[in-house]
Amino acid sequence: MIKLKSLVFVLLISCPLTFFAYSQTPDSLEVLIKQALENNPQIAAFYNDYKAAEYKVRVLKSLPDPTIHYTYFQENTQTRTGPQERKYGASQKIPFPGKLHLKGKAQLKQAKILKEQYEEAKRLIVKKVKFTFYDIFWTDKAIEITEEEKAILESLEKVVQRKYESNRTPQQDVIKAQVELSRLIDKLYLLKQSRSSLVAKLNSILNRKTDTEVKRIEYIDEKEFTYSLDDLKIKLNSSSQQISAANLNIERAQHEKSLAKMGYLPDFTFGFSRVEIGGGTSAHSDDGQDALMGTVALTIPLWFDKVRAGVQEKKASLESAKKNFENTENNLIYEVEDTFYKIITYKDIISLYKTALLPQTKQAYQAAKTSYETGKVDFLNWLDAERILLQTRLAYYKAIIDYQKSFAYLERIIGKDL
Repeated sequence: MIKLKSLVFVLLISCPLTFFAYSQTPDSLEVLIKQALENNPQIAAFYNDYKAAEYKVRVLKSLPDPTIHYTYFQENTQTRTGPQERKYGASQKIPFPGKLHLKGKAQLKQAKILKEQYEEAKRLIVKKVKFTFYDIFWTDKAIEITEEEKAILESLEKVVQRKYESNRTPQQDVIKAQVELSRLIDKLYLLKQSRSSLVAKLNSILNRKTDTEVKRIEYIDEKEFTYSLDDLKIKLNSSSQQISAANLNIERAQHEKSLAKMGYLPDFTFGFSRVEIGGGTSAHSDDGQDALMGTVALTIPLWFDKVRAGVQEKKASLESAKKNFENTENNLIYEVEDTFYKIITYKDIISLYKTALLPQTKQAYQAAKTSYETGKVDFLNWLDAERILLQTRLAYYKAIIDYQKSFAYLERIIGKDL
């Protein structure tokens, strides 16, 4: 037995099938998230959309540009005080009081909606980083466990070979051992390919070169879940970017409806003009004196059908925004409940693996191995025990990853770290 353990140790450290040269200092999940938030182009795009909408508030709240005009009389028009030579002036259109204010308020709500979408995009990127990080962790664990199983199987294949050479076991057992070894080697190649794809995906999210190394992930922090469903629903209402954006959309639609109703009110234009008068031939005291004129104009909202249609349009948009808020809230509450029960289930599964399944399968494997070495069971029984142990160890880490992913997805729904 001591020689067998020594053989396994040698095989583990000198296995000819080497897949990765891992560094001992992997990037932490927090570092990767920080890099993604700083470098991801999708986040930058949402940020610039939000800032552009914010700047637009000033544009919509400002008065229209004033108009200046100049007129030159090619043929002078004679007046009592002299010939008109040229005319110039300026005018300013002023919307009815309150219109610009409402335009600004509506656009400000739109800017806030885009800001919430920007924050939501950040939460989505954090979730993507975590999901990919956890998948790489599981793949690293799967490679590690499979290589350990491969080394053990190689050592026992030699035992089977010696038994066959001494006519204590059929050649079929040797073939079975070799087939199982080939199966594990094939699994390792697939795991290697999967890891390369996951690394490329993570590098894409972080907006860095696709061949950037991602070091071996030895462990992950297992978060303790202590929240009740009521706690999560309270957090959802207070911090969800989707709910906040849906509520802001209602407020924006209300401002736009009020603005549409003001379409019945006129806009004003104020201006002045000056006409230059040439010297006349009369003896009047105002001979050649320039003429000054003031102008007041207003638009007449004569086409009431057009204004009425605009009001109805904004009223329908407001109702749509209200229904969208209800739909968003209902969907998020469902997702919170669904994810909550998944997390509780995964916690129970992890506990079951730790306390029962892993110890039992290890015990069954050791018993089958000892029985095979003493000739009490055939090689197939031992092989089945080895397969079950491998599958159980992989399933244990898969349950951990499912738990962590569900936790990350819940944080993305709620809109904040838990």
